[in-house]
Parts: sequence; C-alpha cells; structure tokens
Amino acid sequence: MTRFEFTVDTHLFRELGELLVGRDSTALIELIKNAYDADASVVRVRGVNLGRNGTIEITDDGVGMTGQVFRTAFLRIAGRYKEGGERISPVFGRRYTGAKGVGRLSAHKLARTLEIYSIPRAGVFTSDPEEGNSGVHAVIDWDALENENETLDRISSGLTVELADSMAQKSGTRLILRGLKSSWTPTQLRRFTDELHAARPATELITPPGAEMVRQESLLGPAQYWTTGNDDPGFTILMEGDLQTGEDFFGTLVQRSHWLLEIDALGPVVRFGIQPTVNTFDRDEEARSYFFEKPHPNPSEGPFFSARIYARESRLATDRASDLARFNQRRGGIRVYLEGFRVLPYGGAKDDWLGLDRDYARRPRSFDIDLDSSALTELPPQEKEGFLSQGNDQYFGAVFLTARGAATLRPVVNREGFVEDESFELLRNLVRAGVDLVTRARAARLRNKQEEERAAEEEELRTSVYDDRSRETPTEPKGSPPSASPPTPPPSSDIQRTIRNPIITARQELVILGGAEDLSADLLPQVERAKSALDLAESRARAWEDERVMLRVLAGVGLQLAAFVHEINGLQGQANSIRDLAGYAIGTQDPKETTKLLRTLSEAVDTLAQSLARQSSYLTDIVGPDARRRRRRIRLTELADTSIDFLTQSMADRGIRLEVDMQSGVKTLPIFPAEATIITTNLLTNAIKAAGPGGRIRLRGYEAADGRVVITVENTGVAVDLSDSERWFKPFESTTTEMDIVLGQGLGLGLPITRRMVEEYGGMATFVAPSNGFSTAVEVSLPAQGVRRD
Repeated sequence: MTRFEFTVDTHLFRELGELLVGRDSTALIELIKNAYDADASVVRVRGVNLGRNGTIEITDDGVGMTGQVFRTAFLRIAGRYKEGGERISPVFGRRYTGAKGVGRLSAHKLARTLEIYSIPRAGVFTSDPEEGNSGVHAVIDWDALENENETLDRISSGLTVELADSMAQKSGTRLILRGLKSSWTPTQLRRFTDELHAARPATELITPPGAEMVRQESLLGPAQYWTTGNDDPGFTILMEGDLQTGEDFFGTLVQRSHWLLEIDALGPVVRFGIQPTVNTFDRDEEARSYFFEKPHPNPSEGPFFSARIYARESRLATDRASDLARFNQRRGGIRVYLEGFRVLPYGGAKDDWLGLDRDYARRPRSFDIDLDSSALTELPPQEKEGFLSQGNDQYFGAVFLTARGAATLRPVVNREGFVEDESFELLRNLVRAGVDLVTRARAARLRNKQEEERAAEEEELRTSVYDDRSRETPTEPKGSPPSASPPTPPPSSDIQRTIRNPIITARQELVILGGAEDLSADLLPQVERAKSALDLAESRARAWEDERVMLRVLAGVGLQLAAFVHEINGLQGQANSIRDLAGYAIGTQDPKETTKLLRTLSEAVDTLAQSLARQSSYLTDIVGPDARRRRRRIRLTELADTSIDFLTQSMADRGIRLEVDMQSGVKTLPIFPAEATIITTNLLTNAIKAAGPGGRIRLRGYEAADGRVVITVENTGVAVDLSDSERWFKPFESTTTEMDIVLGQGLGLGLPITRRMVEEYGGMATFVAPSNGFSTAVEVSLPAQGVRRD
C-alpha cells in the first residue's frame, strides 16, 4: 500500500529566514538574543569588512550546547526547546526572549555560511551516554543546503557537524557569518549600527535621576525592565570592528532635559509622575511637580509596563548638523523594550507610534486626557495647551515591558512591532496620556509665569507713576483747571492698576501741558478734547467696577450652583416622598396607621422646609438687592451669621465643633454684605472639608494693634505646608473633589475668589501658622482705613 506523508522542501530556510525577520539589524539582534537566553553575561559582536560582503562574529560566554542540544534544539525548526516549564533560562532564571524556535534562521537572512563553535557549561546539561558533554563544531552552507537537497529529511550536503572536546575550555558559543548577503554603504552601515546599539536601553533610562537633577524621589526607582533571578550579573553587548560607534550622548540628553515623566503601570493602579528638572528650576523657581493615579483600564490582563521619559522645551543646538543633534535624531524618541530588548520600529526617526509628530504639525487646541476629577482639578486643561505640542525629537525615553506584563500584546510575524489591537491601543493611550500631562504642566507653568510678569509690569508702572515723580507741577495760571487729582485708590486693586492709575497720570500731564506758557493756542482745543475723553474713560471705569462687583458675587454664587442643583434634585425626591405619604394617608382606614403616616409626613415636610429655607436665606443674602446696593460697615459679631446658619447642619452631620470668638464693638470698613458673606462662607466651607468628621474649627475676629481687622479660620485637619501655601490661592488648585449638597464640589476656586475680593479692599488673605491644637489657619486682614469702633 502506498504511504503518504508530509515532506518539507529545503526552500523553507529561505522563506522563513527572509520573511520572519524584517531587516538585517533585527536578524542580528535575534542572534544576540540567543546569547542572552543562553545565560551569557557578555556577547561580543565583531564586524569585518562589512562594506564588501565581509564577516560577522558573535561570541558569548553562555552555557553553550552539547551535541544532543544542538541536534534537538538548534537543528529542529520551530522546535519546543524553550517552551517547557516556565520558559526561563537554567542559570540566571531569565525569561526566554525567543518562542518560535526560528530565530537562528536569522543567520540565513544575513549570510550564506554559518559556522558554529559551542562548548557546554559543566553541570547545566544532562550528559549523553554516548556523547558525554562534548561540544559542537558545525558549518551550515545555506546555498548548498537548498540547491543540492530537495527535502529536509534527506540532507546529504550543506551541513557538517563534529563533536568537540569540552574539557578545560570555557563555555560559550561562537557564530561566524561568512559571505554576507549585503554590502552596506556608509549610510546603511550607520543605520545598521545605530539599530544594533539601540537594542538595549541606555543606562540613563534604567537608573533613576539623582538629587542634582530633580528635587523629589523617582516614582519608579531603578526600572525593572527584564525578568531574571537575583544573581544575574547583567548582559553586556560589545560592538567591535566595523560595528563600533563613537561616543554616546545619552547623559547629555538627560542633562539638557526640562521635565521628567515616569509611569508606573505595573499593577491595578496607573501612577504618573511629572517633575521639573534643574533646567526648569533655573528658569522658574516656582515650577512644581505633579503626581496622579488612575485605575488601570484592564487590571486583570494588562498590558503592564513602566516608563521613564525626559522632555526638552528647546532645540538642542542651532546647528542641526552638530554631533549632539545628529545623535538625538538617530537615538532619541520614546522607544519600547520587551525583556530588555528593543521592539522595532517604535521611537525610530520615522516612526510616530504616539502621534507626536502629527500633533506637532496640526497643533490641537487641547488634549482629551482620561483622568479622574481629582487630577483634572489639580492640573486642569490649559487654554491652547496643544499649541505647546512637541515632536518625537524633543523626547528621550523608554517604555519597559516584560513577557508576563505584555502577554496580551501580539508580535507581528516579522518581529517588528505589535499587532495594533485593543491591547496595543491601551498601551499607546496610557503613554500618550503621560506625555500630554507633561505638555499641560508646561502650559500651566507658562500661564503662571505670564501672570507673574504681568503683575510685575503693573507694579513697576504704578511705582514709576506715583513713587518716582521727578518733576514739579508748575504754578497754575488763573482760570486753569485745578491740578489736584483725586485721592489715589488702594494700589492692590486690579482696576486701579490697569485703568485708574494711567488715567490719573494722563490727567496730571494734561494739567501740566494746559498750564504751560509756551503752549500754542491751536493745541488748546486738543487738550480740552483729551480731558473730555478722560472724563468718559473715568465714567466707564466706574461702570466697569460696578459690573465687576456683580461678577464677583456671581462667582461666589457659582461655587454653590452645582451643590444647589444637587440639593434641588434632593428636594424633588423629598417632595415625591411627601406626595406618596399623603396618598397612603388618604387611602388607609386604620386610625393608628393614619397617625403614624401623618407624623412621618410632618417630619418630611419639616425637612423640606428647612432645606428650602437654608438655600433661600443664603441666596437672598448674597444676591438680594440690599446685599449689593451699597457698602456698609458690618459688626464683627454679625459678620459670619449668615454663613454659620447656612453651614450649621453640615457641621452637625460631620460631628464638627465650631468655636466662635469675634471681638465685640468692632466694625469693618464699608463692604458689600454679599461679598462679606461669600468670604466667610468660602473660608468656613474649606475648613469643614479639611477638618473631616469629628474635627474642630475656630473662627476668630479682632482688631489688630495697627488698626487692621483680622479674621482667622483654623481647623484640625491636614496641615498645609506654609512654604508651598501660595499654590492654593491659584485657580483650580484643590485638595478635594468631594461633592456635598451644601459645601459644594472642590473646584479650587473658593480661596482665589476670596483673595480677589479681599484685595479689592486693600486687604490680604494668606495661610498663617495655626494656634496650638489646630493644623491649618487662613487669615484675612482688612485695612485700618475706615475701621470703626462702636
């Protein structure tokens, strides 16, 4: 009977060798990985005469091969040698980087002949009864193997194997690739060597930065970028001969960076750390770090990874042909490493796997970063933040994956990259979120810097106008307008700095000009028109100030709006409950049940009435006509009455005790009642949230020795670092995202609004050292001008 069976054509070598490995550098790296899997600590890769089809030698000090291992593993195509057990190496416990058993066929892609010398390490392999622990010397002629043999099971030429004596010889394997199929031009050779040298991550990306680079501890510490045992000495690749390259500039790239991004996505929580480097602090001492957390999108399957990425804010050199710029172009970018070996093509010069070059070209206005509300509160979206987007060449970093953490990522068949499925998108989105957070942090720093510079310019203008007058006003002639200017308003007011002060200066100059004896009569009408224009400007400034008062009041109302809507929904639920109770009371025939329902109904109505009264009273006090019609002096003992009434139930629900110590007989300067209520409400709501359940709050008001009226709110919650306390007066800086139906949501606007209102009256709002028994204190002081005692 005829027997049918499968046979494998020798052309399989060409098909696998050519198709399973995409490029020459990938093929050579696959052979280097074999040395890693063999527990080598050092592998030397020497290129000789590579421009003219020369040779490549790969020599390692690993465990080597016996004749049996060579026969059952190296010569078996797609074998299972590395698939047994936990797939770890025998000596150092490294996770095998090869899985298909075809990596050695990379040699077929590179050269026509492969020569192998291998000596096994004693005690690693089981001794063969016939061969013992003999080593191997083999030569594979790929052309002869394919051309002179039809099938792999009947090879008569192209392969020669001899056993080698392993006694008194160091273990390891030496591969010699002769008759290289490529003759590399200098440009091709440089690209080839760059890809080889990038096979392993730079030491600067593995080790955390020191205190001379960043001010806070690294989020990651030393990067865990490969799976190995405790005794592993490491794996060093030495490039020799034609494969040598010049000096590397990795350390310089780190030193030139401005921001450090670290991502820890190794568990169910993804952590982001964004820190300014010393270069950023040199420009802005107030630059700050950010640390965020979010649940892992797929905590059961991953992918799990870590990343360390440095970002620059400026170009490396004006001369793009400089050595550093060329090095960055070839070796920069954000690259991906699996078990310590680079995954091509990610991070290469023409690769844009994170879409950074794309967004640098189109400049989106903003980023859609998937983070929880607390992170968005601490670092909110910035106006036109996308305009600060940068391309790949402004980043230098690595994403570290292990085989276990990358189990859901599927490699492409030619070993270049991963299949872009849902798992890969998750990896890409998390890394891109971190990069976008760096851009957002840069935008926030730029915004703060611009605000500080603007404030400094205004202060300089105010000083030059009012404190550095260098010329006297000439005697005014008869009939000229009086030169006396209106009293200078408090310098702390924005409207005074930006509008009134320049108007006053212009009026003074016009008075001087109008009184000059040598002024041409033709110019007098123009001077009068300028004075009329100033009168109009002053009128509009007064109208603007009135409008700004209302806007400040509305800002305070806005802080309660989300909570008020929330409570209205609660009131609707209470009303529905009352309706249902009334229906049950009407329908029941049992007098006792009716009494019980009516009692419950009465309590529900009372709760509803209290809720309505609380919100109605508060809103009436801050937006009613009397609250903003005119300023009036308010007794300290009455200053916080509305706020306390509004918040009493919230404090009772939390078990918080309020101590009030307001000096009697003292009144404030004239102030809008609505603004006074907003100030005290903001201070107390912040204190209630900070104090927490069972806490204590102290409200104190008194007249200081210099006549100022001081209001202090202290609480027993978490202490605020006074050296960093100014950040909490910046918009959207909040320690909580809690939504409370009375206290509102922590949006980080309460303190900034409070400070702006207080400064409008020439006062100050700051964190101060708390009294004994308290953790945090906020102090508001109003100026002595106009303070009145009864």
